[in-house]
Amino acid sequence: MTFLRAITIVLLIWLIFDPNPLISLTVYVLIGVQLIAWLWPRIAGQQIEWRRQAPLVLSPNEPGDITITITYRGRLPLPYLVITEDIPPALSAAARKRWVISLAPGQQRVLRYTVQSRQRGLYWLGPLRMSIGAVLDLNEARLAEEQQTPLTVIPTVMPLPLLALPAGLPFSQERQRLSLFDDPAQKIGVRPYRPGDSPRRIDWKTSARLGELQVRELAPVIARETLIALEFSETAYRGRFARDDRERAVIAAASLATALINRRQAVGLCSNGYDPLTDAPIAPLPPAADLAHLREILARLGRIEPATNSTFLDQIIAADRRLSWGGTLIIITAAIDERCGGKAFLLKSNGYETVSVFARRAFRQRTA
Repeated sequence: MTFLRAITIVLLIWLIFDPNPLISLTVYVLIGVQLIAWLWPRIAGQQIEWRRQAPLVLSPNEPGDITITITYRGRLPLPYLVITEDIPPALSAAARKRWVISLAPGQQRVLRYTVQSRQRGLYWLGPLRMSIGAVLDLNEARLAEEQQTPLTVIPTVMPLPLLALPAGLPFSQERQRLSLFDDPAQKIGVRPYRPGDSPRRIDWKTSARLGELQVRELAPVIARETLIALEFSETAYRGRFARDDRERAVIAAASLATALINRRQAVGLCSNGYDPLTDAPIAPLPPAADLAHLREILARLGRIEPATNSTFLDQIIAADRRLSWGGTLIIITAAIDERCGGKAFLLKSNGYETVSVFARRAFRQRTA
């Protein structure tokens, strides 16, 4: 009970036993003041507009600037406005930001704070709450946002200077040291003829000039299209370090996708993981090679969470339809069982190349 309410109640009791015009006038004034104090914040709250601006995606250990713009369009001034913003603990040491400001009619205020991305995942900024108060009383009108703002921290990307991925076709735009085929359109030099070399690769002009047979050396290539199939179910990663193994798998997928797209290779993604932003399984992405596609892959890998009940083989079966013939399928998992190995062999017999990446913690065995 506030001080004005206590005085009003006391004067009402006094007025019952002693009907005095002065006391009656005082009671009416106090009631009117409290009524205005109760209506003032609620009317002013309807004239407040605010907007939060935050980056949609952050890289690991990247600071992010958050701005909250508050605009007041009312005709009565706001004595004080208390603003409270909740921040996920993984983004800031302070779990809550708090400001107290006053606003004149038509005034706009901009509030700023910084978050620091520490761990991969999807985070929600807010909720933001505002408490509007009056001068003459402590009546407050509380406002809260209906929907929070999502912020995704993408996984760590490791540099991969060498990609020993096999190609199912003898054509590509990428040079690679280890490859099944050579690209006849990319000549890198000549060498002396050795028994077993194809006569089609003899460089006759150079051979005539040097007086001995010379053979063209061609640039080895990797696949034009690559599809990354990420196993991300809870049943596939077991043991004490299951969470660490899943994070290794995500880092491997992000690093491979970044390295390939930076080499202008088309990369796709499919997984049986769960996307908390859409409240649905991770939507598959067909192979593409532009930077916007890479950002989308990294954003989905940043949000991905392990699924409780899913079948990884179904994802692979659906994935091979989005990969052109001769492409490479990269399976990232903790272990491959017989069914998954059989499916990989079937894909290879159908013209695809398959590569398995195991994301598991390595243990050293101590011997006496």
